[in-house]
Amino acid sequence: MTNRKHRRPGLLGAAAVLALVALALLAFGVLDPGNPPETAPMDPNPDSSFRIVALGDSYISGEGARVYFPGTDEPGRERRNMCRRAKTAYPYLLAERLDASLVFVACSGAETTEVTGVDAAGEPVPGQYPDSPEDVYGARPQVEVLREVEDPDVVLLSIGGNDAGFAEIGKECAGPADCRRLAQGWLDKLGSKVYPALVRTYTAVREAAPEAEVLAMTYPNPVGPKFCDDLAWLNPAEMRFLREVFIGRLNELAATAAEAAGIHSVDLTAALAGHRFCEVELGKTAINFIDVSRTRGTVIDVTRLFGFASGSLHPNPRGHELLAEVVLPKLEGARDGTLPPAPEPDPGKKPPPFVATEIGLPGAPRPFPADTACDGSELTAVVPMSAARGRREVQLTGVRRGSTVCFRTYQGDWRSKQVGSDGNVQVPIEVDAVGVGSINEILVEGEEGSWKKIVVSRSG
Repeated sequence: MTNRKHRRPGLLGAAAVLALVALALLAFGVLDPGNPPETAPMDPNPDSSFRIVALGDSYISGEGARVYFPGTDEPGRERRNMCRRAKTAYPYLLAERLDASLVFVACSGAETTEVTGVDAAGEPVPGQYPDSPEDVYGARPQVEVLREVEDPDVVLLSIGGNDAGFAEIGKECAGPADCRRLAQGWLDKLGSKVYPALVRTYTAVREAAPEAEVLAMTYPNPVGPKFCDDLAWLNPAEMRFLREVFIGRLNELAATAAEAAGIHSVDLTAALAGHRFCEVELGKTAINFIDVSRTRGTVIDVTRLFGFASGSLHPNPRGHELLAEVVLPKLEGARDGTLPPAPEPDPGKKPPPFVATEIGLPGAPRPFPADTACDGSELTAVVPMSAARGRREVQLTGVRRGSTVCFRTYQGDWRSKQVGSDGNVQVPIEVDAVGVGSINEILVEGEEGSWKKIVVSRSG
């Protein structure tokens, strides 16, 4: 493929994020105030003759950063856009390194239909954020934007995790019951729904940019090969299922769908190796721990513990540097004309059969801890959170009036505190240690009478 000088009047920039996997988790509020928006330009080299377009979800938009491009982290009802595109995302890093132009369209939370603009039945689907500012991508399906890009050289695409149910999986595996009881349904969905959706999406992107090289990304595995206690809400069997079964099957299907659609795939499964959970201390991983430090937020409302933990379990800036190193040779090949030809499209290609792996039987729900002044019969949720080093307390609201809140630091004795008549309480924490040593547990009874355990750890 030869280089071309590009002009793109009318195409406007923006930036943001997307979706989980390896597993979007519960959230609940915020511990930190916001940061100002990114001041760097959305396109680092607008006059370059080599143009990259980035489409897809949070794993390519840059979710997990602290700073996002203007207009892409707007949670309000008006001008709402939560695409969260970041300068630290690997498409941007690669554009800087290769002196390339970047059209940054990826959006946190995107599903395949929000890329293509149509559902499985061919019915139109709107963009994710119809009220986005006029100069910020998000109001229209991503393929519509791609069609307007003049002479793109490479399209980077990361999609499928949200279709696969990362948010549901994160919620269930963070809960008190063993999430493997739902494993077969999740695996069946990958073959019956996610695979054909990926084939449709990859095909639509290829057809929208027929002269470009399209590179479909798989998802990096966030967990190392050994079990550890850092991910306090996962038991060893749940961790093994997510690490060795689910992510592997999703990536296998993504690579096969790329073949069926006639595009290249890029295997990112081991891109973060050596820097994953259970390989290094939490503060040194290439993936964020559970993080509620959004750019907007207030105190923790225990009546709303099922929102979205923005940035949690997503690659941090170091993670995106590692991802960029894996993708770089493919982009260099596309630029220099040395990338091998993409496979011939094969729309009828079937997904490989799933090789049954021992998932194991679900265990009993986690018991209500003993030796506390709290007397609940069971926990309805285990909610992971993070706090910045040096923070000494968290403020909870929406707690049952007059109830008892129990708390302890890592392996410490349980202590308790009474809730006042306003339903608010401040609970002391200690998060200066790293790894499991920073873990704090809080048992709290909500206004409706159900008990939750909040696991607060040092942010990293």
